[in-house]
Amino acid sequence: MITAVLADDEPIIIKGLKKLIPWEELGIRIVGEAWTGKGLMELIEREKPSLVITDISMPDGSGIDVLKEITSRGLRSKVLFISAYQEFSYAKDALALGAVDYLVKPIEKGLLLSAVDKAITLLKEESEGIQYKTKLAVYEHKDRKTQLEELFDRLLDGDVRMEEAEDKLRSLDSGCTYSHYTVMLLEPEQSGENSRWGEHEKRLLLFAIGNMAEELMCADAAGIILRKGERLCAVVNHHGNYAVQALAANIIHNVQLFLKITLSVGIGKTATGLEAIKESYRTACEAMGLVFFKGGRAHSWSDIQVKSEVSERDLSDARQQVFQALVTKERALVESRLFELLANIRDFSGGSRDKAVMACYSTLLEWSVGLEEIGIPLVEEGQELKSHLTVMHNANRYEELEQYLQDLTEGLLRRLESGGVGKEAQQLLTVKEYMERCYMDNITLEGAASKIFMNPYYFSTFFKKHTQMNFKQYLTEVRMKQAVKLLLQTDLMVYEIAEQVGDNNARQFSDMFKKYYGKLPQEYKMQSGDK
Repeated sequence: MITAVLADDEPIIIKGLKKLIPWEELGIRIVGEAWTGKGLMELIEREKPSLVITDISMPDGSGIDVLKEITSRGLRSKVLFISAYQEFSYAKDALALGAVDYLVKPIEKGLLLSAVDKAITLLKEESEGIQYKTKLAVYEHKDRKTQLEELFDRLLDGDVRMEEAEDKLRSLDSGCTYSHYTVMLLEPEQSGENSRWGEHEKRLLLFAIGNMAEELMCADAAGIILRKGERLCAVVNHHGNYAVQALAANIIHNVQLFLKITLSVGIGKTATGLEAIKESYRTACEAMGLVFFKGGRAHSWSDIQVKSEVSERDLSDARQQVFQALVTKERALVESRLFELLANIRDFSGGSRDKAVMACYSTLLEWSVGLEEIGIPLVEEGQELKSHLTVMHNANRYEELEQYLQDLTEGLLRRLESGGVGKEAQQLLTVKEYMERCYMDNITLEGAASKIFMNPYYFSTFFKKHTQMNFKQYLTEVRMKQAVKLLLQTDLMVYEIAEQVGDNNARQFSDMFKKYYGKLPQEYKMQSGDK
């Protein structure tokens, strides 16, 4: 509803104006009356009316003075003057200063209605114009922001020419005037409560986090925040000594305080120039991987372990130690060796979630082969081993991955304890373990048979029954597998590799290698290197 004030030094005139036309029906509510110019100005300041109907000549300031004051203060009030006939000379000045109309006393109803209707029309036109300009400004801002998001998205992926990017930033007035850029990834922690949220709720959450983060970022830096998949990506443009870690901690604190959400932040390497944003984004993604191991907080790319001291061979040995303890059903030994294996996997992964998942899955693959040989399948009938991989990929923390492997191991141990492992299966495992450990020595069938106190002739039949290979074939296969590892992972000469796998005849070793892998050792190494 339009608000109006009436002013005249004669109260009877104000009373007559109030009764002359149906103000409420016209959508106008009279919110005040004044009898002096000073009083009218105070009333206008307090009520900020849309319409002012005032006598042009009043004590303590004329209507013209009031109109000038309204104009100088930038108020939107429309002014309609009334006055005696002899003061009609003021009309020209009043209209020139922006008055809607000038009416001469005594006021005629029709003329007042016409003047008020004119004021209402002007007010509506101005209101619509302001709304249009506001909407246009918002649209232009959104369009500019959308263009900036698209540009930085391309910079993150490295698929835009630097000259084009620089020109675009200048044309969009991005505000990125500093030389340094640091990319931060922001991800709300998935809990039991918010993991059930749909895309709409998730979008609203990211929008709220983005607004909060942008306000904090722009306090003493510049940049933009855009969505990247399930995360927000903040490209922070800052001076050389800017404390990015402090900004990350501030964002995490405020999101927790106001949204009750735990936020994880991955901080990339600080880059100089637009061309280095891609590298900062890559390192931010790597830093985000640390959340899987260390939980939700700010993690920097500099926290990533450069090189693990645990090798693939170390992992394989640790897996076999757990497996041997499982088969012999030594519960305390299983627990201690599994603890060591999981610690090795954490170290081996070097902050990479995918490496941790695949290392755990490879553990199951190795155990599966050994379990099959003793007649205990790792998965139930109708299931696939890859079903375990799916579960592992869905783990949000390394602790969940550890727990899953611990639960699987406990289940296997119970099955072994309840179903038992036959004497022959234990004997076979003892021999295999001996061959895997001592393949570089002069192992003989007689020596292997003696490990399980078995007659060599009977042992030969026993071994082939359980492995579908004779003793010599199995030993050769073990040695060839080790030879491939040495060939690909070391710079040893062929004859040195032959000696390390228990074959002192390099030519004989090369022929056997070619029989197994279709190429001579050096050919195999060169082809693998090319790939």
